[in-house]
Amino acid sequence: MPISRKQMSSVTGAGVEAQALATRMLTMQADAGLTIAMRMPILMRGDARGQREAAKAVNEKMSAVMESGFAAGQAAAMFWWGMALNPLAHVDYAEAAAKVANSTLEPFSKRTTANAARLTGRG
Repeated sequence: MPISRKQMSSVTGAGVEAQALATRMLTMQADAGLTIAMRMPILMRGDARGQREAAKAVNEKMSAVMESGFAAGQAAAMFWWGMALNPLAHVDYAEAAAKVANSTLEPFSKRTTANAARLTGRG
């Protein structure tokens, strides 16, 4: 059975979102590993700079968790509002789930990229 144009656009949309999610995850993993490698010697010294870096790490993680929760809630609410306002519309659940996951990872992605750049002197 041939795939309809509507099904094809749905598959394409979900594929694009999934690819963006995979790319974000890989980039975050690389940046997080680099950040850990660059941060460990600073933290191991135990001096004032190490204390500041530790405090910065904790504060960043706490704010990223809060922002991430808000972003996930907002993305999920937008999905459900779309469903409520247009219940007969074709919905691609895979694409919607990938969008929620992408928006949830955004705060962490921004911070890992910024930290890797700051600690390696790229930024």
